[in-house]
Amino acid sequence: MAAMEAETVPMTLESLPTDPLLLILSFLDYRDLINCCYVSRRLSQLSSHDPLWRRHCKKYWLISEEEKTRKNQCWKSLFIDTYSDVGRYIDHYAAIKKAWDDLKKYLEPRCPRMVLSLKEGAREEDLDAVEAQIGCKLPDDYRCSYRIHNGQKLVVPGLLGSMALSNHYRSEDLLDVDTAAGGFQQRQGLKYCLPLTFCIHTGLSQYIAVEAAEGRNKNEVFYQCPDQMARNPAAIDMFIIGRRRKM
Repeated sequence: MAAMEAETVPMTLESLPTDPLLLILSFLDYRDLINCCYVSRRLSQLSSHDPLWRRHCKKYWLISEEEKTRKNQCWKSLFIDTYSDVGRYIDHYAAIKKAWDDLKKYLEPRCPRMVLSLKEGAREEDLDAVEAQIGCKLPDDYRCSYRIHNGQKLVVPGLLGSMALSNHYRSEDLLDVDTAAGGFQQRQGLKYCLPLTFCIHTGLSQYIAVEAAEGRNKNEVFYQCPDQMARNPAAIDMFIIGRRRKM
């Protein structure tokens, strides 16, 4: 009996086979994978196994195989580089990036001018400067969207909707952050409101309330056109979402 006990080797992390450990690690989120690097030398090596980071690159940053090949980087390196750039938006980035990609995919064959009017993304320091200028914090999802595209050139047709009738034309452009900051409002009725869009034909803008004030919730988006809303409250909704009235 003593001889048998002497031959028994206790199971340790170091003695576990590699494949089962990699399978377990494949279920961990990126935060847990990073924490594994500090547990032991072996776990640090295993948690750096590049295929483990492929899922996180696709889930959080929508990085494709083609993009990885083009950048000639490993998955872990791509994840870390992207996180260092837009990591503060990790809870929003994938959904917002997909929305932009879907929008451009739809518009490209139908209205390429609109896609060409989109500006390159703003830098973090540009958005920080806008916050310093207006004295208010911008929503993270707003900032995230502007990191991808900083509005559009003031052209026709506008990204936020265009409508042409026999006697009426309307085209609403998405403002870049500098132009929006220049239109930040502190006057009564629009206190703490930042313009998001501008229509050169009507002079109307959509605003976002960056602070709760005057009965508006923080981050609420709205039109400031009470006269038009009173005459036809469905007009704005129809313009934005393209909903048709029932005859």
